This record gives sequence, C-alpha cells and structure tokens, in this order.
Amino acid sequence: MVERAVGERYVLHHVTLSVRDIYKTADFYAVFGFKLVLRWVDSDDSLAIAHFARKDGFILEMFQYGRNGGRSRPELEVGNDLEDLGVKHIAFKVSDIRAARTELLAIECGELTEIQPGRTGVEYFFVADPDGNWVEILQDDRSLDSENPVALRP
Repeated sequence: MVERAVGERYVLHHVTLSVRDIYKTADFYAVFGFKLVLRWVDSDDSLAIAHFARKDGFILEMFQYGRNGGRSRPELEVGNDLEDLGVKHIAFKVSDIRAARTELLAIECGELTEIQPGRTGVEYFFVADPDGNWVEILQDDRSLDSENPVALRP
C-alpha cells in the first residue's frame, strides 16, 4: 500500500512557463518579486532555460524554444481557458485588491480585468503576461480550516 503524502513532506517548488522571450517575460514577473538565479542555453541556441526565484524560495522556471520566438501571442480566455483540462494560472495573494490593481495599472504591467467577487469568497482580477497567460491577483480574507471545511452553493 502506498503511503499518502501528509503535511510538510511535499513543498511547493516551482511553476514552469514556455515563453517567446525570457527577458520580456522576466520583466513582467519581476513585479511579483522574481529575480534571475539560473540560466542555461543549449549550444545551438535552440533552447534557453531560466529560473527566477522569490525571497520565499518559490521558483518560476521559463523555457524559451527558438522556434517560438516568432509565434504570435495565443488567444486565451481569462483564467487561461478554465473549462479545458490542465493547469490554468498562477495566483498571487494581496492584502488590498484595489491598491494592487491601481498599482499594476500605474506601471502599465499588462492587460487587466476588473475586480470580481469570486464564487469561493475571494475578490480577484487577472493581468495578462507578455505571452497572454492570465495571472490572478486575489484578496483572500477567509479563515479556512481543514478540520471544518466550508460548503458553498450558488
């Protein structure tokens, strides 16, 4: 029998994105505290891999394949086509959703949606990165407890 993962044994490490331009995308994610810590380039320049880390240790890994440089930005629905299977987006928690949106607008970070009330009790908005991936910014003031899960309905 396989033992189930419990507690701190598995620690969140990284998320990976395939991008058209590592440095253009890195500038976008620098707003969220990511800085370059590692870069690898294949001898024929067909692939570059870079790791960008935050002070909390979380890493954003980027793959830049040479063949993708000239591709156009994909047209993704807000949230990155949530109805389709697969990983959808990265989310960053903030203490003041309105101040965060104002700040991102002021620095012209990217295309932003309006602030929305979430069905799960948070407020959120999305901002698009240079490759059209939607990044969620949310304010979560809930006190969730795994011993007493909350059941919500429309």
